[in-house]
Amino acid sequence: MSHRLYQRIESMVIEISSQLDIFDKASLLQLKKQKTNINSDHQPRYQPISCNPNLRLYKYTKGQWFGRHVDDSNKIKMTTGAPSAISNAKETQTEITVLFYLSSCRGGATRFYMPKGKGKKDDTVAFTPEEGAVLLHIHGDRCLEHEAEPVLDGVKYVLRTDIVYGIL
Repeated sequence: MSHRLYQRIESMVIEISSQLDIFDKASLLQLKKQKTNINSDHQPRYQPISCNPNLRLYKYTKGQWFGRHVDDSNKIKMTTGAPSAISNAKETQTEITVLFYLSSCRGGATRFYMPKGKGKKDDTVAFTPEEGAVLLHIHGDRCLEHEAEPVLDGVKYVLRTDIVYGIL
């Protein structure tokens, strides 16, 4: 199922990846030096390969929220039910959070806090949940601090996964 989700959003992921400096050049250079299982026609690339098979469903009812935090990047092994090319990827880890909004509600925005400049107050950007919307944001060392604001009315359902990158 996670790979099917990835296929649905792959074009967005590729567009985001091309705009961000998300590629771990040190590990790519190390792999190139090793020349492990690499033929002369194929240069290894650190690239998006699938969604994390660890899918999480969040339910927020009136008054519920999730405080300020950052999402970590995690090393994972892509094996169960993955196409063989993905199973063979090296150095796989999550790089982008993906939130599928399954319902609309009043309140419950995902608010991002921009890094503070000298003497500046918090600048924020909020994404209002809307059924059918998809929100992608980078995580790990470059993750913006963010929170899920309290739901004021209704129920907020969110399906969470991550984009897994690896060297192919």
